[in-house]
Formats: sequence, structure tokens, C-alpha cells
Amino acid sequence: MALVIALVGGGTMGPTAPIFALQKKLAEKHPQAKFVWVGTPDGPERGPVEKLGIPFVSLPVAKFPRYLSPRLFTWPWDYIRAKKAAINFLKEWKPDIVIGAGGFTQVPLMRAASKHGIPCVIHQLDFDPLLSNKLVAKHCALITTTFVYHSRKLTVPIFKFSFGTPVPEKAIATPNRFASYRTLEKTTAAEFFGLDGNKPIVLFVGGGTGALALNEVIEKNLDKWLSKTQVIHITGKGRGLDAKEKPGYVKREFFDEQELFKAYMASDLIVTRGGMGSITDLAALSKPCIFVPITNHAQENNVRHMGVSVMVIKESPKLFHDLYREVHHLMERPNERIKFGLALNRTIRTDDGTEWANLIEKLLPEENEI
Repeated sequence: MALVIALVGGGTMGPTAPIFALQKKLAEKHPQAKFVWVGTPDGPERGPVEKLGIPFVSLPVAKFPRYLSPRLFTWPWDYIRAKKAAINFLKEWKPDIVIGAGGFTQVPLMRAASKHGIPCVIHQLDFDPLLSNKLVAKHCALITTTFVYHSRKLTVPIFKFSFGTPVPEKAIATPNRFASYRTLEKTTAAEFFGLDGNKPIVLFVGGGTGALALNEVIEKNLDKWLSKTQVIHITGKGRGLDAKEKPGYVKREFFDEQELFKAYMASDLIVTRGGMGSITDLAALSKPCIFVPITNHAQENNVRHMGVSVMVIKESPKLFHDLYREVHHLMERPNERIKFGLALNRTIRTDDGTEWANLIEKLLPEENEI
């Protein structure tokens, strides 16, 4: 009987990144396994999942509101509806394991799965543990992390003395889709976008759902940027302004995996937010980058705990001035760019999913092994 492996995550593309890499590795190990992806009704993950030929099942999302809002009163009913849908999913698909990396879609699903004796596994990407991961941590058989912690972060006991065996929390090489890719010459990658590979290129990435402040910095000052460098600009869905493509300027809402890889390879420098999906991409490829983390967000702690391996610029009224100055500085210093890229690669360990898959193998039922 073939294994049934449920992968869960969505809403944004960041937490899905290690899941995509892991799926490839598990599919290599278990070619007869059946995969199913559990995501959000309107998230950006559906397209890439269906492109891989993996069945996609959407569940209602019961995201717990962090601030005072009317949703505090409707949330219990949202959760009940999501829990019922999760139970129905388990009855229909009968997964042997449920694997996620954050997002509230996983909460009712993993809690229900654990009650049915189905092992659950989560990966913590960001330095600050996600609430959605904390809510399922004690129901998991294994917790893996990108950052190395000196004490448990997701299964901290409420009292000094706790009973039972604590769930293992293990830092691993974070699975990344580009870890096994062959490098591509800059000129070849640049040609794909109609750009000149012999001239400087900067890639600006706002994130899967876009970053309006960063997009404004590019589009409202486009002529100044183009006087120094060619630009590839990923705006995020519906987040771009009215700047049109022109010679030296490529603008898209979203890139698929192959397009994004070519954009990375074409670029001398990447400017992005501080989401761990992008960070692990750049670490895997040893690409130099400048981070502009969202203010008062987990992204700030992500980049803070990477030390001197990254350059960070804070959002402020002077964002364009500060960013333009540092981009110009690095574009004139290729050796310094190389140093940043290699340092990031050493700081954030990545692989093609092998380490995580080997740990998950131990949780799979022996009678279903291929």
C-alpha cells in the first residue's frame, strides 16, 4: 500500500518554500507515494502546487486575531468550521503523516491528525517561532528549525517541572529548491529577460504578497535607478504602481521557480525583505543581498541574527536615499559582494531536503515503505 503524505501550508509563499523542496526529495525516495497539499482558498500556493501535479485541497482558515477586532468574536466559529473540514479531509485521504512549516491552515489539521495517531512534523523558518507553530508543537512528533537555539523555543513547559518526553527540536539544513541547481551564466540568464548581461543588474523583490514601500522606492525613482543599473522588479500581486516596462527595466507581479532562478542568476545584487523563504534561496545560491525588513515584524529578528553576513537598511522617510547609496556602493565593489554572498551561505545552512527527509523517514510506517 502506497504512502499518503499530506503537505500543508499557504497564504504566503515563504513557509511553503521548504515544503516544495522536501516534496521533491520524498518523491525520489518513495516514487509510489501519493502526495496531497492542503492550502488556503485564495493563497498564491495553489498555482505552483497544481503545476507539480499534486492534488490541492483548500481548508477554511481560522487565523487567530492578534489585535482587538470583531474577528475575536467570530474566530471560534471559524475554527469549528475549519476543524470539521480538517476531520473530513483526514477521513477521505487517510494520510500517513502531515508536514507543515507554519500558517494557520495547519492548526486544526495537525491537532485532529494527532488525535488519530497520525504523526505531524513542522519546520520553524523564522527566528521568532510562529504562533501557528506554537499552537501545534506539542502535537508533533518532530520539530525542526532553521536557526540554532540554545534552548527549546516551541515546546517551552509552562511549569518548571513537566511530564512526558518533550518533542525534539532540531536545527537542520533548511530544504531549498535551488540547493541542487546548477549555476547559470549571468549573460545567459540576462538574455532570458532581454537584458544586457555585460551591464549591472539589480533584482528587487517585494515578497510573495508584495511590499508597497519597496515598490514605491523603485517605481517613483525609476530613472535614477536606470542611470546606474538595469532592474528586475517583482512587485507582488496587485502591489505595483503605474511604472511601465522599458529598456533595462523588467517588471512582473510573480515569477515561477524557473523564472526566479534565472532572475537570481542574472542579478549582481538582490534587494529584498527579510522573509526566510527569500533568505534561504539567497543563501543556497550564495547571492549578495540587501535586506529591508518590515518594521516591527519577525523579519527584523531574522536579519538581526545573521550578523555581518548581511547588509540591512531600515524603513524610514530616507529609504530611497539610503538604499540607492548602498546599492551604488556594492555595485562598485564586486569583491565585497562576493564576500557577503559566501557569508550568507555559511550562516544559513541549506540542502535539497535530504536531512529533513531522513528524519521524517523514521516516522513513516514500516509496512508502507517502498
